[in-house]
Amino acid sequence: MNGAGELVTVVVPSFEHAAHLEHALRSVAEQDGVSLELVVVDDASRDDSVARAERLFDDAGFADRFEGRLRLIVHESNLGAHAAINRGLREATGDWLTVLNSDDAFVPGRLRALRDALRERRAELAFSRVDYVDEHAGASPSARESFRLRRHQDGVERFPSVGFACMAGNVAITSGNLFMTRALCEAVGEFDALRYCHDWDFLLRAVTLSEPVFLRRPLYRYRIHGANSYRALEGVAEAETEVVLRRFFSGVRGGRAKNPLAPGPDRWPGVFEYWMDRQGFWRYW
Repeated sequence: MNGAGELVTVVVPSFEHAAHLEHALRSVAEQDGVSLELVVVDDASRDDSVARAERLFDDAGFADRFEGRLRLIVHESNLGAHAAINRGLREATGDWLTVLNSDDAFVPGRLRALRDALRERRAELAFSRVDYVDEHAGASPSARESFRLRRHQDGVERFPSVGFACMAGNVAITSGNLFMTRALCEAVGEFDALRYCHDWDFLLRAVTLSEPVFLRRPLYRYRIHGANSYRALEGVAEAETEVVLRRFFSGVRGGRAKNPLAPGPDRWPGVFEYWMDRQGFWRYW
């Protein structure tokens, strides 16, 4: 990662979302008020994702928005979402870094709003409320489909801090909702090789270093469809939850966290114990 002024790098890990990829990439190009770099990492898709990305990169109207800062990297074999994200972040040259999943989309103005929020609050990590769309990016999916995901963010305000909300569950919802400084990304390190919880694990490792900012405006569109990875991997969630929380508690035990607001018994006496009881997390301590 080599820094470059006020540039925002968007990393798009792509895997067999050819039907949605162009919509995702155009939502990046439509962002205003920021200088942009786009790094697409295709994780050995078997559909025509690569061909679609190449056609779009060859479109002068699209490419001009990035002033030549376009990269398409293609893995020879499927390495997993975490590996695609890590490869893209290693190639990034911006001082602000973010991810966009290839079946999702940014809301107009998202990157400017998150960058400005970090500047104003002198913070290093931000995420927004998420809006949910169906396979056609039109009407919202049914309440049954989106309720489980929506409730993670609906209760953020009831926690004593955003960090506590992150501890209780992945309130960012997805890796694509994380917007951070380059310095924080380098301090946290790479996304771990977890199949289901790599985004939550990264978020909690970041919480030990810097208190997140949560923007309550829906600035990220998460597409719910039959091929969502969370559906196929729900069975591994319990085992990975233990890995993630044990790692997090190891990082905050004894006041070791650099973030002064990070959940822990030293900084939040009584409060921390209450929320550990409430969440049933002592078994991971």
